[in-house]
Amino acid sequence: MLETIVSLLFKPIRAALALIMAFLSVFGGIAGIEQGKIAHKNDGCLASFAVISDTHLTTANGRREVLEIGFEDMSKAKDRLDALVVNGDITDGGEPEQWESFVKAILRYDITDNKIMVIGNHDTWGGDESYEYTFGNFAKYSKEATGRELDHVYFSTEINGCPAIVLGSEGNHVSATVSDEQIEWFATEMEAASQTGKPIFVFFHQPVNDTHGLPYTWEMDGEDGPGTGGIGDASDRILEIIQKYDNVFYISGHIHAGFSGEGDSKYYVSVEKYDGYTLINTPCYMYPDVLRGGNMANGTGYVIEVYENEVLIRARNFITGSWLPKYDVTVPLS
Repeated sequence: MLETIVSLLFKPIRAALALIMAFLSVFGGIAGIEQGKIAHKNDGCLASFAVISDTHLTTANGRREVLEIGFEDMSKAKDRLDALVVNGDITDGGEPEQWESFVKAILRYDITDNKIMVIGNHDTWGGDESYEYTFGNFAKYSKEATGRELDHVYFSTEINGCPAIVLGSEGNHVSATVSDEQIEWFATEMEAASQTGKPIFVFFHQPVNDTHGLPYTWEMDGEDGPGTGGIGDASDRILEIIQKYDNVFYISGHIHAGFSGEGDSKYYVSVEKYDGYTLINTPCYMYPDVLRGGNMANGTGYVIEVYENEVLIRARNFITGSWLPKYDVTVPLS
């Protein structure tokens, strides 16, 4: 009964939030908006998925409502998504109540049969609790939300035939703790994935060290040393594995920036293209930091479409239901 009453009370708030977010997106510096449901840009799409990051769910209904507006947009896709990836810092503190709020939100909508959750540093926090405790919460609620049993924070899956490899921190620090076991597993998985002939998608909450404007874009004070704000000590080893292969897309979050293309920002660029691999930093969904670079609005993320000869990285505001083509990037496949 109480949940029904709360739901009724928040219907007008939900509508108001959508209007406020639409206003902020239009007048807050994001230009070139194109309204429209999620649909493939071109014919011949082989796989498509949405990726968002840093939802930072708490027990506050306002945050859940903001997330649910985006999930509703995804559920109304003209072309059903092959996957949804939530790329870390799903919760604000890794507590059961926060996970329950997220699970309620994601299960309310029929978005896709393939939901992928990536652990972030905030998800490993829990007051004075141990990492084992917070990983237990992550594994439990990941199963509730996705149906996937997890023994580790790292695992492999597919997105309509395209390899998807998930990495994660095995500690409870801002930078990532990555065991030798995980590194060796990653190397094996990458070799197997390369045999498919498909683009490979790697998800890790933390970016590769010293990319996307790091370390400056972490605290914006010019005082952080190399590696700050990135994976940490294991970054070079992970990048070395990635660099052995072609058509690899490494997708991160963590920085709390927005969309930015080359020439938009002195420091931050959302998508960095290199020889054989592409680094994609996902905007912060819940509260982007205007100081960190890029054009900001709540509810933003990417829809990524795979074609025979290219991958399209399409910027979208899931709250306003609008495309932001200024920040789209096309990556040819070799």
